[in-house]
Amino acid sequence: MVDETLIMDMEHHYIPPEALRLIRKTSEHDYTASAKRFSVAFESAANIDKHLKWMDDSGIDMAILSTPQFSANGHDFCKVCNDGYSKVIKRYPDRFKGMIHVYPHEKEKVKDEIKRGVEELGLWGIGTVSSYQETTIDSAEMDTLYEMAMNYDMPIYVHPSSRKNLWGGECYDLYMILSREYDLAKSFVEMVYGVFPRFPGLNVIFSHLGGGLPTLKGRLLAWHQPKDYPLPQEDRGQGLPIHQAQELGLVDDFESRIKTVFFNSAGFGGWLPVMKSAFETLGSDHLCFGTDYPYEIREASYMRRIIRDIMNLGIPGEDKERFFSRNLKGLFLIK
Repeated sequence: MVDETLIMDMEHHYIPPEALRLIRKTSEHDYTASAKRFSVAFESAANIDKHLKWMDDSGIDMAILSTPQFSANGHDFCKVCNDGYSKVIKRYPDRFKGMIHVYPHEKEKVKDEIKRGVEELGLWGIGTVSSYQETTIDSAEMDTLYEMAMNYDMPIYVHPSSRKNLWGGECYDLYMILSREYDLAKSFVEMVYGVFPRFPGLNVIFSHLGGGLPTLKGRLLAWHQPKDYPLPQEDRGQGLPIHQAQELGLVDDFESRIKTVFFNSAGFGGWLPVMKSAFETLGSDHLCFGTDYPYEIREASYMRRIIRDIMNLGIPGEDKERFFSRNLKGLFLIK
């Protein structure tokens, strides 16, 4: 807790040791190669005591546990991971909440595992990724996840995919640096236009500020032209200046479509300019704090400095409270 503000981490990656032993090379990604590349992070990821110490040293009160980028290891991995999360949240109910992991390609097992996660394991929310090979976020194959999330009124959490053949691949390490962020921003567009019309009211949390949406949102507003929206014919199919889009009601229409979308702040190393921009462009009602521990900010001293930087921003205290905890408390039913 910092300045009496509860600090909650939306992007906190724990892999139970039993689940870590099940990672393998799949058609999606060679997860054993990731384990070698990020060996220090993996050692921390599987040790809940290290998570707790890092949180204490950073000033973080509670974390929402997830690791959906590993769900393509299959149903057995997801099931063991869910079991491990349940043990942790029951042991430390004031420090952790855990999300449910499923692999959408094993459709016959998805519904039962989500039901088990909520009703038997005490988990809440469903973790997924921006795409699985040819399966995009708006694919019919994903509908069971959305149906179950709507049934329980719990959020969907979208993390970048981990595979190497994303938009540029291994050249200059693009798949890790930028390609996954593009895939995430792409999945946001697919969610807005392809999923929300079929599942209105679905709560969705996007990782990494939606892949950079504080900047890209301006581009989306300039080109937001739903097929059923009445537009002068000469304007349709053309990019519009923001003032014209506002006059035509397109900006308000876009905002109305993303009322139940949230974005966590992980993925940018705590860079303060993007944090400032996120409050202005996305709004505190749509933001939550995220660290990407243990893959990005591993030293607690840096995390504490980042939290302090955000606390010192010249924005209302209520906005900071929404960002650090209030929005997540509502989504995860935390009193």
